[in-house]
Order: sequence, then structure tokens, then C-alpha cells
Amino acid sequence: MSYSSIIDVPKKASESDLFGIDKYKNGLIKFIRNSDTPLTIAIQGEWGSGKTSLLNSLQEVLCGEYGSAEDIKNHQHDFYGIWINTWQYSLMRSQEETLISIVSGISNKILEIINSRHKSGAEKLGKSILNFGSRIFKSTAAFAAEKVIGEGAASVVENVLEKENSNQTIKSLRDDLQESINACLENDAKLKASKKGFIFFIDDLDRVDPPVAVQILELLKNIFDLHNCIFILAIDYDVVVKGLKPKFGELTEKNEREFRSFFDKIIQMPFSMPVTTYVIDKFLVENLIRIGYINEPQGKQAELAEKFSMICNLSVGTNPRSLKRLMNTISLITIINNEMDDAAAESKESDYLLINFGLICIQIAYPQIYKCLSLEGDFKKWNEAFATKLKLRVLAPHEIEKLNKSEEFDEEWEQIVFRICEKDTYLSNRASQISQLLNLIASCIKDGSNLGEVIEEVMELSAVTDVQAFDKPKQAVNRGPVLKDFAAKILPLLKTKLPAPFPTVRQQSKKVQSNLYIAYSKPSEGWKDWVGFTIMNQKESLSLMMWVHPWLLAVKSKQMRQDLKESACLEKFELIAKKFDDLMVQYPSFTMSYPGITSSGIAKDKWHVPHLTFHFPFTAPSEILEEKNIIEIANFTTEVMKLYAELLPLADEHNAKFGVNTKLTQ
Repeated sequence: MSYSSIIDVPKKASESDLFGIDKYKNGLIKFIRNSDTPLTIAIQGEWGSGKTSLLNSLQEVLCGEYGSAEDIKNHQHDFYGIWINTWQYSLMRSQEETLISIVSGISNKILEIINSRHKSGAEKLGKSILNFGSRIFKSTAAFAAEKVIGEGAASVVENVLEKENSNQTIKSLRDDLQESINACLENDAKLKASKKGFIFFIDDLDRVDPPVAVQILELLKNIFDLHNCIFILAIDYDVVVKGLKPKFGELTEKNEREFRSFFDKIIQMPFSMPVTTYVIDKFLVENLIRIGYINEPQGKQAELAEKFSMICNLSVGTNPRSLKRLMNTISLITIINNEMDDAAAESKESDYLLINFGLICIQIAYPQIYKCLSLEGDFKKWNEAFATKLKLRVLAPHEIEKLNKSEEFDEEWEQIVFRICEKDTYLSNRASQISQLLNLIASCIKDGSNLGEVIEEVMELSAVTDVQAFDKPKQAVNRGPVLKDFAAKILPLLKTKLPAPFPTVRQQSKKVQSNLYIAYSKPSEGWKDWVGFTIMNQKESLSLMMWVHPWLLAVKSKQMRQDLKESACLEKFELIAKKFDDLMVQYPSFTMSYPGITSSGIAKDKWHVPHLTFHFPFTAPSEILEEKNIIEIANFTTEVMKLYAELLPLADEHNAKFGVNTKLTQ
């Protein structure tokens, strides 16, 4: 794993385009290069949609980057660039102080450029800015107490100046700025270093209090509406609407035109971030490899990348910030699960990765649906009884008839999804997407596997990042210490009950983290015969899970019993399977995940193994270590290994008929 997290910072101009938006950026660059001035462009988009990344790219191409006077002096690009982070200017300042500091900040950056290029032309502007700034900052505090809420930004500055009876007005400052900018460009032309003007990049307006953001927009319009100047603002229209509420009230159909007119008066050209057209396949694959969720060969599977992209489009969307949060969530879950189980660190199959990915997306985007899955993982079994449990309303006959005609809601469980979604406006607008997403997850589960058990198993892995409040939270158990104590107590008993033909019983490895492996083979034989133990969180309790694999291979088909029939081993197998069922009657404290030791249905190089997985429920770690429970578990484990020993020669016989060496698979 190269990195465990994806940082949420704007993309640098030099970084590759992972969302396929270069064509939009290039079109905007051509538009700006050939624009008349003054011009104000609004880069619109929700928070995290990539506005700052786009501004970075525009600045790099049109203005370049310069951090010193020498850089400015040697500037070769078409435009001079000035970057203003409005949020930083607003920190620890009042509204009036924010506005004044932005005026001074922009003016001083213009002065810095002119001074570096043509020192003689900066003297008058320098005096003008100094005079303006000194009078403004002296008066801000006194005026703040008298300011009327909702007053325009230009009035704020003008009134502060009037308090000092100053002859310095906004108009005179603007005139001096215009005169200095024109002189700078004229001098550039004389030196055969022609420039098209100044571009001002105004970032993070959506992080400023909306009324202040609107005041800043007014300020820019009144002071910096200058020839040879282009303003590019990163702001969403929704921020403008919120900021104008003190002036126009709540947005309604009747006053919507007033809100729009204000925006149009300041903004000559709106540009909306093309979030819905982002091609996220490349971003997802590159970062899933980066955090170690998929490997390089999987990253080259176009179909897999397409399905990851489909899942995102149906859930968290294509907002870069949302996708980065998703990557970090998946990374954390992957790291924790690898710590819990060494086997989990190995490459997972594509279908498993898609299911886990989809459930994490549901956890983030649709927590209400995720909670329903925690109640019943097999969503295809959601029925009227489940609807009653969730207190959903009953659909009218005409509603059912209408839903039956739609592809997304023509099954009973899908209509339950529809009814869950209609209780929430956000979910209601995305009910069709949620149905499609669940169907996509279901399609990833192999034939023969139990949908509910697969979902519950995968959901347990993602529970650590679930932020919703459950009625009864699952217990947090540090498995390692409990399993170490468990091993110390059960191993002596297992040694006294060692069944034939096993030569010994021992702990496979001294290191116990989340799994305990007990070997029924000599150290020289490695992982020949073993049984595994771990602790699982169930819905309302804990359980000790025990598993063992006899390595019966399904070589030709996806059904183990079908291959057993062809190898003439099915009859013997069924007799042993019946003994396992009888064993469960003898030990009622245990439950078998797959009665009749069914095929797992999880394909890997076209082989399948029967499930031998058992659960022993308990309520607290101390309970599993009680003497009576240790004795019962030891007895049960011994009986399981006796039946496992009966399966071993059958496995050898069956696999040999297909030309497969059983020992190579263990």
C-alpha cells in the first residue's frame, strides 16, 4: 500500500486530469484570452466540486505562478495573476474589517506587480493605497457599532470614509488603480512584453458567511470593475441566495427574479462545474490501487472499473470531495480488516470487492438504507412483515399497479425500498437509484451463496465507519487477548481428546491477533490440517466462530454436488453430511451456517469448497472462557475433526478423478 489516505486538497495545475474535464478547462481558457474587459466570471459548483482545482489550472496557463519580485520581473505569460483567498481574509475579523482587508489586499498586490515591473509608475498608487488604508482601519471599529444590517459593501466603505471627512473616496481609489494598471500595460508594450491585463482569482467565497460573501461581490463590482481586469470567482449561486436573504427575505417564486438580477448584475459569465459529466473511472481505479483496495491486474479490468463507477454514480455521486472521503473510508476499513485477519490482506475477488464497495457507498450516501440492511441483510426477502416492523404505510392498489409497471419497483422487496424512501425527501428523489444499486450488488453474489449471509458478513467489516446511532450498539471486542486466553484453556483439553488419524494438536502460530489457528498436523507439514477460531459481532450478541475446510473441489461446474456425482463420490459425501446434521442436534448450543455443508459458491480458479462453519453465541468475553463452555467447545471441536477426517480420503478420491492434487490447494 503506497498511501493510507487520499488528501482533500485542490489539484495542482501540473497534476493529470482524472475526471475528464480538460475540454471544459481549455474552452474556458480560450474564452478568457479573447474576452473584452472588464469581465467577471463565476465558477459555480457545490462545495468540493473542484472549483479551486480549476482556478489553479487557469492561473497556471494564463498567468503562471510567481512568488518573488524577480519572478514578476521576468513574467512571460499573457496576464498578471492575483490570488485572493477570501476565507483567510475573514478569519478573526468583523464583516467591516474583512471588506477593508480585501480592498487593501487586492490593491497592494496590484501595487507589488507594478512596482516590480515599473517602479516609477507605482509611486502615486502606493500613496493612494496607503492613504486609503490608514483612514479605513482607524474608522472601522467606530462605524461597526452603527452599521445597519444588510447595507451594501460600497456604502460600508463610503460611510467609514465620510466619518473621517476624507476626500479619498472609492471613486478616487478606483481611478488611481485604473490609471496605474493602464500605465503598467503601456510600459509593457513599449518594452515589447505586451500583456492583456490582470486576472483576479477570488477563492473560497463559499466558506465565508453568505451575507459577507455577497458584500464582497458588491465590493468587487464597485471598486475593481476596471478595464483590462478579469475577475474569476469561485462561488455557488446558492451562497448568493443565502447571503441575500437579509435583503430580500426567503426565496420564493415571486422574488426569485430579484435574487437572479443581483447575481446577473455582478456576473457577466457563469460557468458551472460539469460534475455530472465527470468520468470517474480513472480516478477510482488509480486511487483504489493507491490505497491497496485492488491490485494492478484488477485495475486493468475495464468492466470492474465501470461497475465501481456505476456504484458511485448511484450513491455518493461524482463530487471530488465526496469521492476522496469514500476512498479514505475504504482505506481505513481495509487496513483494520487486514489487521484482524492476515488472510484478508490477500487479493480479494472482484465480486467481493464490489459488494463491499457498494455497501460502504450506501453507508455514506443512504444511512437509512444501511440501517435497514443491518436489520435484514437479505434485502430480497424484504416483505410486508418487514414493512410493518419499519412502520411503513400501506400502498394503495393503484400505487402497486403503477409500481409493477416500472422496472425498478416491480418486485415486492423493491416496493419496500420505495416505501422506505418516501419517508425522506432526499431518499425519495433517489429511490430509483437506490433500487438499481441494490440490484447491482445482488448481481455480484454468486449462485449458491446466501444473499443475507454475504451482506451481513461484509457489513460487519464496514461497521467501524458507520456514524449512525443504532438502538443497541455492537460490542467492541479486542479479539487478540481473548483468543490467546481461549487457546491457553482449550489446547490441553484438545490434546487429551486427539482423534485418529491426526498425530498431534497444537497452536499453529504464536501470534494471535484476530484469528486463532489450531493445527492437527506436525510443524513440518505446515498448514495441512487445521481449524480456525475467531470472535464475531452478531446483531445483538457475540459468537465464537469456528471453521474448517476439507478441500473438496468443484472443478467442472459451480456446484460441488454436481461434480461429486460425476466422480461417483456423492453418495459417500451425503452420508457424512448427514452426520454433520446429526452432530448439530447433539450440540444445540452451536449453529451451523450452512446445514448440509453446502457449496460456498465463491469461485476462485473454478474450485469450490464446502462450508464447515459453526457459531457458539455468548454475551461477554469472560463467558467464553468459563470452564463449562471450554469443555463443550473442546468436545464439539473433537467431533467435528472426526468427521473432517472422514472427508479427507473422500476429497482425495474425488479430486484425483479430476486430476487435481488436493494437497496443493491447502
